[in-house]
Amino acid sequence: MNSKAHPILLELSKQLPDSAHTFRYIHESPDFEKITAQAQKDISSLEKLEGDSEDGVSAKEALEESGYRRWLESSDSEERLRVLGALRLIADLSEDLAED
Repeated sequence: MNSKAHPILLELSKQLPDSAHTFRYIHESPDFEKITAQAQKDISSLEKLEGDSEDGVSAKEALEESGYRRWLESSDSEERLRVLGALRLIADLSEDLAED
């Protein structure tokens, strides 16, 4: 774990699968812009899980590429909603921290 990682982001990251890129970015680097961008990408994909993204890649494929493959196989709608909420908090906080 990175000693420079923000403690609130670390706590929120416990809601994510540890294979998720957002989780890894929080633990590896204090690059809040990178964390924000990845969390927003994950949010967008989770919100339209059965649809396609702007670039034609399915939302499910985008999440799988972002480290959610195993989690998607075993998660239910309640767990997806919980992770979506955590990602929103992560994105908002990271965005605020990047501005500071």
